[in-house]
Order: sequence, then C-alpha cells, then structure tokens
Amino acid sequence: MTVMVDRRRTIRHAGGFCGVLCRMLAGLLVVMLMPAGLAASNDPVARAEAWFDGIRTMRADFIQVASDGTSATGELHLRRPHRMKVIYDLEEPLILLTTPVWLHVDRPKDKTVTSYPISETPLSLILQDKVLLRSKDFATTHLVRDGITRITLKRDVGEAAGELTLEFTNQPFELRRWTIRDAADVATTVTLQNMRFGHKYENKFFAKSDYPLSN
Repeated sequence: MTVMVDRRRTIRHAGGFCGVLCRMLAGLLVVMLMPAGLAASNDPVARAEAWFDGIRTMRADFIQVASDGTSATGELHLRRPHRMKVIYDLEEPLILLTTPVWLHVDRPKDKTVTSYPISETPLSLILQDKVLLRSKDFATTHLVRDGITRITLKRDVGEAAGELTLEFTNQPFELRRWTIRDAADVATTVTLQNMRFGHKYENKFFAKSDYPLSN
C-alpha cells in the first residue's frame, strides 16, 4: 500500500490520466484527418478505431489542465505501434517513454528512470498495431450530439481504473479533446496544437536514458 501511495504522489506532479500512471499521460493521444472512405461508417467506435489505425507518426504540442488546478505544457512524439515520447515543459524536466512492455518515467535532473508496466495504462489500447476500443475489460459507450462524437471508456477496478472520454469533431472527423477522470475523481482535459504528420524518427530518439548508478 505504501508503494502505491508513493506512486500516486509522484505522478500527480505531471497532471492526470486514468489512475496511478495515467495522470501523466493525458498528453499522449493524437490528432489527424480521418482517412478517405471512413465517413460512411455508422459505428462511431469503429470510425475512431480506424482513425487511430491510420496514424503512423505524429508530432504535436499539448496543453494539459486538471480539475485540481495543476497544468502543464509540452511536446508529444508518436511512432505507432508502441513508441511514444512525451516531453513536459516543467521546471524540473520530465520525459515519458513507452515500449511494447514498459512506460519509463525519466527525470533528467535527478538522473533517474522509473519503469511501470504499460499494461497498467490506457496507452496499451492506442499504441497497439490494431487499436480496439471495445473489450471485456472495460465498458465502452458513445454519444453523437451537436457535431461532436464522444466515446467513453470506463474501468471500475485495477491499476487503470477510471474513465477516459475522447471527443471528435464530425466534420471533419478529428480528435480534438479528451477528458480523463481517475479513481480519485480528479479530471484532466488535454488539447493538442500544431499537429504534424509523417516525420521519420530514428530509433535512438525513443531510447531510454542510461544513467550511471550512484554510489
């Protein structure tokens, strides 16, 4: 229990995302135009899945605001599947890196890296090669109203317990905003800006820092 409390206190400094680790990851989704031909889909969830599947690389700036008053800005870099790098613009630098197995929390000032299973976060859903927003492990609902499609993923138990709502504009179909409410009922809203696509990343860009062991 002590370990879990320490995790929550550490990650709250970066904002919020669906439970313990997820609070730092609100800047980790992507925005781009829906691929041609998807407009005919009558299933909003399938439409969103196809939208994510159409993304290979993306760079964006983000603004992250939580209901507890904390805020952060930074840069998001994505190379699907599995690879994401989030650079927070904070007084004490903070970098998040993902692999197929791990979420690495890199604190350059302290020269430390802490690693958590990626399966404990919603990132495991959107970083897969094939994105599936429906599962027996969480409840998925959607609402289309006033030109906005809202897709909500909710999980009541486990490390990733909480609620994630994705908001898409319908014309064109683009992800513009999402709100995360964690198990402590803290909500976080994220907005992406200056999205760019098609960048070619070298593998070393997503490599974990190898700090020397302290004596």
